[in-house]
Amino acid sequence: MSHKMYKERKKIAKKTFGNFPFISVIFSVTLSLLLLGLFSFFLLSSFNVKNYLESNTEINIYLNKKISPSQIEQIKRTLYTKEYSLTNTESTLNYVSSEEAAKNFQSEIGEDFVDFLGNNPLRDLIILKINSDYFDLERLNIIESDILKIPGVYQVEYSKELIDNINKNVANISLVFIGLFLILLIISVILINNTLRIALFSQRFLIRSMQLVGATANYILRPFILRGMMYGLIAGIISSGMLYVIIEIADRRISNLELVISLEQLGVIFISLIFTGIIMVILSTYSAVSKYLNSTLDELYD
Repeated sequence: MSHKMYKERKKIAKKTFGNFPFISVIFSVTLSLLLLGLFSFFLLSSFNVKNYLESNTEINIYLNKKISPSQIEQIKRTLYTKEYSLTNTESTLNYVSSEEAAKNFQSEIGEDFVDFLGNNPLRDLIILKINSDYFDLERLNIIESDILKIPGVYQVEYSKELIDNINKNVANISLVFIGLFLILLIISVILINNTLRIALFSQRFLIRSMQLVGATANYILRPFILRGMMYGLIAGIISSGMLYVIIEIADRRISNLELVISLEQLGVIFISLIFTGIIMVILSTYSAVSKYLNSTLDELYD
């Protein structure tokens, strides 16, 4: 009879040792990871918007009147060789003749202003795309001075105020998101750590019992770490799925959202959430179990 009772107790111990409440742990970790994922999405989006604007920065280069086709080609070749050009190919610039510009303007206003004025006041135009490394006013001013030195160039125009506002606003937004992300990360670590300490509170005497019968710290830690790893994995998958659903709903309501962040970047966020969940739960579990391993009997009752 005693042998049977010993087996039953051993069986119960095997079932309960290393287990701890999972609903509160998974809920807390999932919520923390979801918030981290949302802020990661917004942070990456702000960087992507800035990169998109930088790579589509254009300068309007107006040419002298009655400029010859050979001079225009020479100006194009000169611009191709400049280090501030987006690429050294024809796709980096767009040439619009004064006649073509007049036709476009006429179609917009619905009136033949050339006949009315007696001449075409518009100039030949070259629209040049600029390398994103030069997306600031100081460098763009240098580019403007350099282009004006090219023979045949009359005037250089670009939206100075817009570029300055973009640089300032994106920089400020990025700093805010980074700051909030770090604060949220700290709060998440504290929340998950406290949740696991509460969840493992019921296991403190079982941990002490295992110590008393000679179990090593690694032997005691192993089942808790494995269980914590599983909880972190589940929470990471759930939070990734919830984030994907939120983004899908937003994508249906907001046009061109796919331009803000790529599928590859989304994949990186999802994988990062899963690994972050596993690591955070493992570290918090290790910290909580280690605390009880090193606690005195009086401290266990506190």
